[in-house]
Amino acid sequence: MSDDIVMIGDYIGTIEEYMPGEGTFSEEGKIYAARVGKKFIDTAKHSAEVHGKTIPELKVGQVVYGQVLNVKKSVVTLIVSKIQGQKGVIDQKVMIYVSNISDKYVSSPDEYFKVGDLVKAKIIKIDPNMVDVSTKGDMGVVKAFCGRCRTPLSPSAKYEGKMECPGCKQIEVRKAAKDYGNVSDY
Repeated sequence: MSDDIVMIGDYIGTIEEYMPGEGTFSEEGKIYAARVGKKFIDTAKHSAEVHGKTIPELKVGQVVYGQVLNVKKSVVTLIVSKIQGQKGVIDQKVMIYVSNISDKYVSSPDEYFKVGDLVKAKIIKIDPNMVDVSTKGDMGVVKAFCGRCRTPLSPSAKYEGKMECPGCKQIEVRKAAKDYGNVSDY
């Protein structure tokens, strides 16, 4: 038994010595760590494992939280850092195409999203090079910031469906989530 700390890719042993177990992978007859954690050698079972935390995996249907990185003519880019209901932090770039923003017609994403906004979205498609999310229905911005002074925006009491800056009183439009301002998962 061993309790050495190993990093991803660290050499553990050979397949002649041990069977690759949880948290490991084998390549060309050698066993390596597949995650950061403690190396565990079970001499009775002749297996090598790495016990540690795993990075959450994205799946279609999951609700995720991320920050707007970029807004272009037909797409919004988010950096997702959290999966709703799961512990652990991720760092995954995802896209919201203009057709997946709202159930209503949207001519341009910059009408509803600004860089820095925090967004709640649902994963609708995963390809090897791309993850698509949607903010249709109850999904959308959960925290927005004023474009003028960067103060967090509040739903406007005067204008339905709009946001108001409590600092400078600027009125802005966002595709707000149903639970705007009430999200503790993020």
